[in-house]
Amino acid sequence: MGAEVFSSLSAEAPPIRRRRRRCRLPVMPATGGDHTAVYHFLTGMFQGPSREEFKASLEDPFYEPSDRMLIRHGNRITGHVHIADRTMQFGPLQLPVAILGWLTTSPECRNKGHGTHLLRAAEKQMARSGALVGWLRTSIPHFFRPTGWALCGRHSYSRADARAILARLIDRGLRRRSRPRFQIRPWRQWELAALVRIYNQNLPNSYGALERTDSYWKWLMRRQAYDQFYVALDGPELLELGEISTRIVGYAVTCGEAVVELATSPDRRKAAAELLGRCCGDAIEHNRHGVLMHAPPTRSIHKLFCSAGGQRYHRAWGDGEVFMARLLDPLKLLRRLGGEFCRRVEAAGLALPVELGLAVERKKYHLEVAASGVKVLSRRLGRSYLRLNVADFTRLVLGQLDWDAAIAEGRVEASTAVAREVGPVLFPPLPLWRPPLDDLQA
Repeated sequence: MGAEVFSSLSAEAPPIRRRRRRCRLPVMPATGGDHTAVYHFLTGMFQGPSREEFKASLEDPFYEPSDRMLIRHGNRITGHVHIADRTMQFGPLQLPVAILGWLTTSPECRNKGHGTHLLRAAEKQMARSGALVGWLRTSIPHFFRPTGWALCGRHSYSRADARAILARLIDRGLRRRSRPRFQIRPWRQWELAALVRIYNQNLPNSYGALERTDSYWKWLMRRQAYDQFYVALDGPELLELGEISTRIVGYAVTCGEAVVELATSPDRRKAAAELLGRCCGDAIEHNRHGVLMHAPPTRSIHKLFCSAGGQRYHRAWGDGEVFMARLLDPLKLLRRLGGEFCRRVEAAGLALPVELGLAVERKKYHLEVAASGVKVLSRRLGRSYLRLNVADFTRLVLGQLDWDAAIAEGRVEASTAVAREVGPVLFPPLPLWRPPLDDLQA
């Protein structure tokens, strides 16, 4: 979703409290006949999306016109929000999620509760669709906090001088052979299956990446929100058709100075150096001094950028925006994570059974990991429990809670020493990260 997705709602979150008139206008799903009016409404509110981006959004293989929810005043659209249903990798699990974007109301509807009314309707729709977690990017997090959204996830990227990166790559052996092992060139249409294969090879045990079906990949490529899409071939370039002949082992996607995605086959990790070297060469050719590398926080490529005199960034704010999440069905999500709880307890060597309660404001949850399996119950705590607010509960479940800070600041209170010990075992920090390629604007 775009960088300005929620900016036009800022007037709905004044710095002082005051009672607002409750919006009673119905929120209705859009139809195919609404697209032209929706496009003009959004461009009036955001000066975007571009015509190409809006057209591309309609061609999303998962898109339905009813994914847009509207408020109308007479025949005019006065409010809009878009919900994109996706499947997100969460370690060994795949979770149904919903991404919320393009939420706005017309100026005459500000400070009347229309934005909050639209947001609550969208949250209900996301839950009805089966999504367990809602996600969004915004520059006004204070607007979303009252309905249960929490800051969750961080931007992860590194930046360094292109020539300095090339120098470090050469020090590590890049281009020392007269004939490089890997050939780098732009991808070709018939090589889509290779991209799907490489992406799926890197998907297991990642946290935050979206499932990309064949049709979704085709949509991403037709959308052309990137500048360059390079592939790495293992051996000399071959011109025959078919993936078996070309032996593609990696790819890199650039947009301006940024490398927005770089992936290789697990057994060909060294191809990443050749791909990055090509991206640096392009940056120098276009008179760009720096290269920005988006990558998961656990990737060693960040160390390369730091060794080249660059800086690494792992922070909540990036380009004026933060990520936020909302648990749409906490009980079902906790039960979905049952297998993970078993693995985490076993890895920590804790004696079974292990019990932990969670007191989340007015709600209670109880987890029990035993030899017979995992039980997750509501409206029960037990003797050992953690007391925390909704925002920290969201971060806890999604592996984004800073335990030391939360305990030190009193945001998380443990009823017993057992609860303090078991909590970080059941809910350890996780490297949650979303690849930017899915959100680039055409």
